[in-house]
Amino acid sequence: MKTCFFSIALTLVASFASLTLAHALPDDTGVINARDHGAAGDGVTDDTEALRKVVRIALDRETRYSKPPFVYLPAGTYRVTGPIAGKVAEHGWSGGWRSGLIVWGENREKTIIQLDSNLPAYANRDKPQYVFATGSESDKRTKPGDEQLSGGGNRAFRHGFYNLTIDVGADNPGAVGIDFIAHNRGAIENVTIRSGDAKHAGHTGLKLTRNWPGPAMYKNLLIEGFDRGIEVAHGEYGNVFEHITLRNQLVAGLVNKQNMLAIRGLVSENRVPAIDVAHANGLVVVVEGRFSGGGPDAAAVTGSGEVYLRDITIEGYGKAVDLQRTGAKPVATQAGKAKIDFYSTEAFALGVDQAKPMRLPIKETPTFWTDDRSRWVKPQQFLTEAQRAAGENQDWTDALQAALDDGRPVVYLPNGSYRVSRTLTVPPHVKLIIGFQSAITPDKDNVDKIGPLIRFVGTGGEATVVEHVWFSGHVEHAASRAIALRHVDLQGRYSNSKEGTGDLFIEDTIGPKPLQIMHAQNVYARQLNIEFGEKPLIENHGGTLWLLGYKTEGQMICLHQTAGRTELLGGLIYPLRKVPEGVVAFLIEGGDAALSYAMSGPRYPTAVCTHTDKGEQILTTQQAGGRSTALVSVKATPSPKQQKRD
Repeated sequence: MKTCFFSIALTLVASFASLTLAHALPDDTGVINARDHGAAGDGVTDDTEALRKVVRIALDRETRYSKPPFVYLPAGTYRVTGPIAGKVAEHGWSGGWRSGLIVWGENREKTIIQLDSNLPAYANRDKPQYVFATGSESDKRTKPGDEQLSGGGNRAFRHGFYNLTIDVGADNPGAVGIDFIAHNRGAIENVTIRSGDAKHAGHTGLKLTRNWPGPAMYKNLLIEGFDRGIEVAHGEYGNVFEHITLRNQLVAGLVNKQNMLAIRGLVSENRVPAIDVAHANGLVVVVEGRFSGGGPDAAAVTGSGEVYLRDITIEGYGKAVDLQRTGAKPVATQAGKAKIDFYSTEAFALGVDQAKPMRLPIKETPTFWTDDRSRWVKPQQFLTEAQRAAGENQDWTDALQAALDDGRPVVYLPNGSYRVSRTLTVPPHVKLIIGFQSAITPDKDNVDKIGPLIRFVGTGGEATVVEHVWFSGHVEHAASRAIALRHVDLQGRYSNSKEGTGDLFIEDTIGPKPLQIMHAQNVYARQLNIEFGEKPLIENHGGTLWLLGYKTEGQMICLHQTAGRTELLGGLIYPLRKVPEGVVAFLIEGGDAALSYAMSGPRYPTAVCTHTDKGEQILTTQQAGGRSTALVSVKATPSPKQQKRD
């Protein structure tokens, strides 16, 4: 097993690489370039109004739910003097807030949104003001003179910030870097949020406190300064963090009130607590971290909520954990340094004598990027003149397949819809399929005839990465190489064939529904959102499934396992209403599992199935814990028939 130190080293290498890697976009992708709408990016011109304008242009369209275009910020310093909101207007339907704000910077180190220092609007710590904010749509209307809507809600779909830095300047104690809300799918990735002032450090770097934050993902994030690096409130709907560095905060690195946070690779360099679980209903799951700084009288982790810590190195703090809850005892460090595993409440065991962490091996999600445009190809290059004249309203199958078969490693899909009439196959040479919020949908007259919408085929080859695409159909993995699905909608099922032995990586996705691991396969899922349905949302029939953050909605089986292993590190199970009698959240009929999760609303149990020597089935159910469950270990005894097959 890799040590925490090794994992942190990998994190630092990955973070450094993300700082220097450019993500320039071609001119023909359908993105909205801020430079084309008045933004200078020269560090001198006030770009506030230009950025507000380009946001309005991007959001003021009917396609913002399924195909929101990127707002593209080429390298430069964009000076701002006031807040920029994900709005099309200050009033009207939803108070002007809209879903689908995706801001894409060319380079994390060189694309900078710079707030002026010493601004009156940011002077009051008690009335914090954001630099950038996303919001949720609602059915309310406002008119001039009405109080503006906050942008809270549960319809803030597909927001994102990528590859940029937000600097809140100096002498702005009320400044918030990003006030973010996203639902089902949304991300902040390869982003730095910093304050230029240690004394008046700003209020919060990343604020997630409006109703209801998440599910969303935050990755390769650095926050320097502020009173609080990250602040999260409210019980729904869960948030996922990976490779996060919090540095030089004045109150706490991360504050969580009632949310479920699933975190991997958290580095805190602070005199104050690294984590404050400030409410009894909160759940924070952290694997692989280093919390340094503190002092002999300080604790690295404080609060009153549920905590599950694994492979965490504590340096400098007198206490590792100090929770103000009944029966909780502080965990002291030795000589100012300790490596700890800790869960705050009794662990439950079903089918085993003692609950314990599973510790499945973890792999990083593969990525691919090249700025060499000679290695990029798009389906539009293979259209006939008649097809070009038809625009989107045509069958794109031949053009898409020609682009996939062309031989170049990057296939890009300019913003839009692509209707197909037969299965698309992805060969091994394709390393990246990137949409710019583009949708591949089956022809409505051929839905039942197409079979899989897209199939990954072939032996050998490196990973194929798919980003920012909406698939309305079945995705089949029939290849020996790894497949990574990132920031995508999968409005259909995923399954692997016997040939689909390559690893599967899923990151920040809506769907698939269901996720069917039909044959032995390693699956690494981060920020997985699957909702509703009569069938189990996840079926594991012999794979190894590692889950960092899993949110459900509806009254159905969230995981059905007949064989294999599953480790869930942080889930929010949301039945929405009363669960029918006999329905369980997790049904483990074979293999073993380790589960850490919270439930919102009505509770329903975990079930484990054992079999006697005669093949008789015994089902044991248990409702573990209260709202939050730090750890449940489950092991099923398979039937003699299953044992023979294994």
